[in-house]
Amino acid sequence: MTALSDHLLIDARSPVNGKLDARRVASTFGMTLRELAQATGRDPSGLSKHPTSDTLQDPLHELETMGLQLRDVFGDLGVGRMWLRAPNPVLGGRAPITYLLDRRPVAVQRLLTLAETGMPT
Repeated sequence: MTALSDHLLIDARSPVNGKLDARRVASTFGMTLRELAQATGRDPSGLSKHPTSDTLQDPLHELETMGLQLRDVFGDLGVGRMWLRAPNPVLGGRAPITYLLDRRPVAVQRLLTLAETGMPT
């Protein structure tokens, strides 16, 4: 990856049209399409039928931004995926992904911001 594409999660984007692709975003986050639908408030069949729909780009972009932050904080998106699924003592034993599934991504973003500043998360 070059500096010109550092603001993109390449694996989350369609190689055909460059748009964020729901299937690829789900895979990038280690989520099922059903989980992604829950996190975005969308219908799973709609995500499956129209994964690069223009109406999906904003909610998928929010996840792309979070994925970039995970990559930056942990140095590797794979480690970030593990962090999302692991019970977290700061969250009373809940895994950060539960906040995504509850459509509360701000809680995860705040934890990542704390991690960037050196606070334990």
